[in-house]
Amino acid sequence: MYFINDERLAYLQARGKVILNACPGSGKTTTIAKKILELERLNEIGGHSGVACLSFTNSAKDEINQAYRKLSGKSLQFPNHVSTIDSFINKFITLPFYNLLNRDFNRPKILDHTNILDDMWKTTYIKNGKTAEGLLRPLNDAEYKAKNDRSIFYLYPPSAIRNEPNNTFSINGNQPSDNKVDKVNFDKYCKFIKEKQFTKGIISTNDSAYIALKLLKKNPKISEWLSLRFPFIIIDEAQDNSIIQHAIFEELITQGLNNIELIGDPYQSLYEWRDAKPTEFLRKHEEDKSWQSFNLTDNRRSPQNIIDIFSKVRRLDDSKINSLDCQELAKSIIIYKYSADNHQSIIKHYDDSCAENNYINSCIVVRGNSLKDALLGNKAEQRPWGIELPKSIIHAKNLYLSGDIKNSIKEIRSICIPLIYSSISDDYHQLKEKEKEKSTDSKFNSLMITILDELPDFTMSIRDWSSKTELYFKEKLNLHYDVDFKLRNRKSTYLDKSTLDETVEVHFRKSYSAFNIPITTIHKVKGQTLDSILVFFNEGRHKDNITFENISNTKNEFPDETKRLIYVALSRPKYLLAMAFPESITDDELKDKFGEKIIIVNESEL
Repeated sequence: MYFINDERLAYLQARGKVILNACPGSGKTTTIAKKILELERLNEIGGHSGVACLSFTNSAKDEINQAYRKLSGKSLQFPNHVSTIDSFINKFITLPFYNLLNRDFNRPKILDHTNILDDMWKTTYIKNGKTAEGLLRPLNDAEYKAKNDRSIFYLYPPSAIRNEPNNTFSINGNQPSDNKVDKVNFDKYCKFIKEKQFTKGIISTNDSAYIALKLLKKNPKISEWLSLRFPFIIIDEAQDNSIIQHAIFEELITQGLNNIELIGDPYQSLYEWRDAKPTEFLRKHEEDKSWQSFNLTDNRRSPQNIIDIFSKVRRLDDSKINSLDCQELAKSIIIYKYSADNHQSIIKHYDDSCAENNYINSCIVVRGNSLKDALLGNKAEQRPWGIELPKSIIHAKNLYLSGDIKNSIKEIRSICIPLIYSSISDDYHQLKEKEKEKSTDSKFNSLMITILDELPDFTMSIRDWSSKTELYFKEKLNLHYDVDFKLRNRKSTYLDKSTLDETVEVHFRKSYSAFNIPITTIHKVKGQTLDSILVFFNEGRHKDNITFENISNTKNEFPDETKRLIYVALSRPKYLLAMAFPESITDDELKDKFGEKIIIVNESEL
């Protein structure tokens, strides 16, 4: 049953340029699905025109499909389209119209990983009888050199070069240092790299967005056609849109798109490292009068005492988030205090609480690898192999053991394809075509499950596991050559030789608890609704840490990404919010911040 209140009704009736700020647990995804059903019911879409419903991630996109199916009993089908923003830009703008940008080009391919942009310029040569690494011409020419007289490539590799909406170049959004490179040389270098790359048809998702914007500006007919095909564009998780994505949709509006909706929560933006600009969403919501602004402030997920905790990072003048029909339990908020040696005791206590209350959908989250390693019982990182392949195999197996079958098969498939097709291992395009082909091959996917299921056991020593797994892959994949993990035998900064005789599971442990609760990062639980969550806070005040002190907004300003991480983590649970802080935080400090009703678990209770 979908309940309509005044806030939801206002949004459902709105048309034109709409922006919706939806708090956690507000039923945002279901409301989007309801809006699509309303547009269908009123015959505002149909025939050959529909809604383009876009989101930032595949998981968010899938949730929209599920919500629509739950409300209507049917799947969201043509003429509607549900996908990620990147996929929409690629499918409907960049790929079909790429030839308008460059008539001398290879069929374009969107890269999954951008390291190939660097690798395509690397070469080897013989110097004094030895093989040395270098760069292809003309990257060593004077016009492409930095002030240290080496190629700009070594300071600013091609994978970091970005075309900006104003036709300038940047390095992941930042300008190069004047002390390191002359601006004229930098621009020549970037222009040369991008022209070669675009001619070859090798482009990243950021390149695709830049090309799409350029195509729209030079070819208005594309916008006209898109507006006819999709008279309504709804963008979920719009707080994570980049500036160039905002520019693409603004261009569509300028050229005739009448109905566009930005839906999200700027407090849940966690992807600034991928160019997310939550402040642009906020600016449109609070300042740009050309947009109709709406809010959803009823939280149907968490009790008020949990809401009040994650609301501590919000600004004082923000709309208050209210719990609706969520019971406040006696044990809604539990606090642990960790030391150097009680992490496992805390996890066991939390595991037992989840088992006792049947909190099946739960998670343990952390920020930072060092604390995550401590939770998993890992020692200092050891690097017994000279390549990443064995670690990738272990990761795939751990996904399989934790029940994430879909992603485990995807991972092991991406591992096996280059091994099987070693003759084309340097050809990114061909490998991706093989992966796509095999993804629908039931016999091949059955083999992938068998490989995961029968992989040599992690209770073996690293030395024995390595040799057996090398042979295992050769036999299972019928390879004509030996697989070599490049096992190291000499002591180094990253390898204590005794490690080789210790078990794999000691150093590369599974990422879930005894009760099968995942131990992961906050990014992984974004968008999820959980029964309970345990959040471990860091001790040191490093820029990448989340701390007890971060749970506040003393300056009453839009919070940075560190505080937004806390907001996302603490707003996931329906019943239990558990937090673990360093033992240096006193009980008085905890009660002063969170209130007297919290339950602080003493060491004797663990």
